[in-house]
Amino acid sequence: MISFKPVEPAEIDVLVALEQQATEYPWSRALFESCLQPDYSNYVLRQGQQVLGYYFAQQVLDEVTLFTITVAADQQGKGYGRSLLQHMIQQAKSAGCRQVWLEVRASNQPAINLYHSAGFQPAGVRKGYYQNAAGSEDAVVMQLLLTKSTTE
Repeated sequence: MISFKPVEPAEIDVLVALEQQATEYPWSRALFESCLQPDYSNYVLRQGQQVLGYYFAQQVLDEVTLFTITVAADQQGKGYGRSLLQHMIQQAKSAGCRQVWLEVRASNQPAINLYHSAGFQPAGVRKGYYQNAAGSEDAVVMQLLLTKSTTE
């Protein structure tokens, strides 16, 4: 059975390990720990005891910023990223938020496609925002306006 649970501080080591395997430029343990604050919405997607993925987002007033969605390397391509995104959108709606913001690497076309399919629209570009092998790359800033008709 698949379930969503709020991230517990004791899980950070598991998330750091999953992050290092699943992404080319992983978050540090300190960054994960800095997001364990009351205004964050951080969830783990599990199947039994196995962590399939997670997201970290922060609410400020009526906006949410999605900082990361990560799916375990051996679980990618199975729709878990979409499930995590839908859960985050529903949490934002339940909290009375009106919009969601995120930044995504310009080279991460699968993520951009996922966000587009959920209704996110490009809102701008942050030049040289992310580090990469060539030095840096742009971030595409995307926005989702939350209305009663927002598809999930």
